[in-house]
Amino acid sequence: MLAKSGFTAAFTLIFVSEIGDKTFFIAALLAMQYQRALVLLGSMAALSLMTIVSVIIGRIFQSVPAQFQTTLPIGEYAAIALLAFFGFKSIKDAWQLPDNANGNLQGNSESGELAEAEELVKEKVAKKLTSPLEVLWKSFSLVFFAEWGDRSMLATIALGAAQSPFGVASGAIAGHLVATFLAIVGGAFLANYLSEKLVGLIGGVLFLLFAVATFFGVF
Repeated sequence: MLAKSGFTAAFTLIFVSEIGDKTFFIAALLAMQYQRALVLLGSMAALSLMTIVSVIIGRIFQSVPAQFQTTLPIGEYAAIALLAFFGFKSIKDAWQLPDNANGNLQGNSESGELAEAEELVKEKVAKKLTSPLEVLWKSFSLVFFAEWGDRSMLATIALGAAQSPFGVASGAIAGHLVATFLAIVGGAFLANYLSEKLVGLIGGVLFLLFAVATFFGVF
């Protein structure tokens, strides 16, 4: 029942997508400078809001057939196409990484997610934040806008169109929570040992697996 609800698919996809993502490093960088609990709270508020918005967009896609009085599951087709696209794209991008990208995320992300996160935090947090509200707001705003249009947002939209909105929302939020918690308590440590190429390949395979599962669920 848990798997059919969309919780498992959402949790797995979001967790894998977020490890080594820009928002992962934003949370890790902020947690190195400010109180971890505040960074976690602000980041999760942004990610939870983004998840709810994504699921609502997915349900709008799912309701399109009723508006056109057709039995074609357009929402499910869109979900399959989106999941398959991200699967192939993730595998392609990971496969094209140089062989030395098997080392670590921190050492091989000079022009990637880590570098973008560092530049963003440096630009938006130019001066030291002094109050808890400032830390909460800055964590929320940085993560929210970095997540907008990101792969995990589009994956949530796709799953929301094909599966239970409550299962997808809860699974995605849980996936975000675990990934963000890991980023905050040990993001810098994990970045030294995670393989960017391996994370990309695993994520791509998972996207394709859920695309196939959704395809057979539709038919």
